[in-house]
Amino acid sequence: MRWIQYVSITTVLLGYGLFVHATGTGLTTVDLEAESMRVTSGAAGTYRDPEANGGKALQMWTDATASAELTVPAGAQLVVRARGDQCSGAPAMRVQVDGRLVETVQVHASSWADYAIAGSWGAGAHTLSLSFANDLATDACDRNLHLDRAVFDTSDPASSPRAQARVLWGLGPGIGDAVAAPLYRDTGMGMVTTWYNGPGDLAWISGYARPSTISDLYGSGKAVELVVWLADHPEYAVSEQFQRDIKVVTSALKGSGPHFGPLYVVLFTEWETYSSDPGYPARLKAAYLEAAAAVRAEYAGARVALGFGGYLWGSWGDRDLSFWSDAIAASDFTAVQQMHACDYEHDGQSALVPQIQTSVRQLGSYGKRVMISHFKLWGSPECQVKAFTKFTETVLTDSSMAALTNDGLFAWNFMPDHYLDDPGPIRGASAGLIGRYSASLPPSLNTPTAGLPG
Repeated sequence: MRWIQYVSITTVLLGYGLFVHATGTGLTTVDLEAESMRVTSGAAGTYRDPEANGGKALQMWTDATASAELTVPAGAQLVVRARGDQCSGAPAMRVQVDGRLVETVQVHASSWADYAIAGSWGAGAHTLSLSFANDLATDACDRNLHLDRAVFDTSDPASSPRAQARVLWGLGPGIGDAVAAPLYRDTGMGMVTTWYNGPGDLAWISGYARPSTISDLYGSGKAVELVVWLADHPEYAVSEQFQRDIKVVTSALKGSGPHFGPLYVVLFTEWETYSSDPGYPARLKAAYLEAAAAVRAEYAGARVALGFGGYLWGSWGDRDLSFWSDAIAASDFTAVQQMHACDYEHDGQSALVPQIQTSVRQLGSYGKRVMISHFKLWGSPECQVKAFTKFTETVLTDSSMAALTNDGLFAWNFMPDHYLDDPGPIRGASAGLIGRYSASLPPSLNTPTAGLPG
């Protein structure tokens, strides 16, 4: 395979599926279509996909490897566009250059997503190999790896849209207040959040079914999150009355059309605080499984998760979630809240930092995408601003966000407070960071279907 350098900016096709972009200063980008790679082991095949680059992609349905020889420019970063069929965990994509393992990536995305590969290689001829390393098929599901393209690019990876981590951001706790918030308007957030805190909320939340509020949100390409928090009504949470009421709430947040879109329902958030009765978790799990089925039956565009409390994670490691494994398996995504006092630190940083990292990684290991259902630092205005500024410098960075999204994070919802609401530099900086890492929902939301965003 040979490389042609042009003096003017141009694009050259070198054999089927390999595109080279060059300038007068040399090769800048090599864009390899996965369907053009040579399958060297296992079972894989090309199929048509209008969402894939060039309209085609490569699917691996057993452990398999695809390889290609190509010439790489100096200082190039590698980004692989992939997606996975999830089955008791995410497909593992093994990336090798010249036979050397560079990185193994857990492909949590169920729609096309870009994965920046951390590695180094010199300029010149190389062999790139992409492998599916953990095939699994059961009676209920089939894990597969789908590959669209691989790009070696000399542009700054922090500014490259292909390498940028993307998250669906949201704001709550009420739809009206969220839509009116400057941060929502300035950043183009993709989601608004409302809460259901007990049977006393049923009357007002049912009102969403009548006006066009919900339809207008869906029609503008937004998602809605419902957080169900029932710590003050633990017996109601496990009652038949709640099963009836959650159908009413779901119907209201489906809206009356003509537009429909994604509704993310987080049931029983912070369930750990509901009851000290040792028999209560089993009752709550049964209620969750029943309610999750009822929500989906009421609205095909709804996706459901059990809401975990983030404060039980941290730098000390994973939680024992074995009791909840069947509930997680029955969920469409996973959800965890992240809240702490602004002055609560661990090893010189906000305790939320290890808490977020550990909880997202563990929940993502179940093969379900992860949502931070609600985030808040509470305390005095001065403490909040200082703590959130320090937090953003650690967490809202390219490397940190890339790690979190690779672990499965797809959405993050804020509760309002001084560091987001008050005019000043911190709100402007927050708006810039949220905009930098913002994901868009899939198009065509006028039918009641809601896949997870890529």
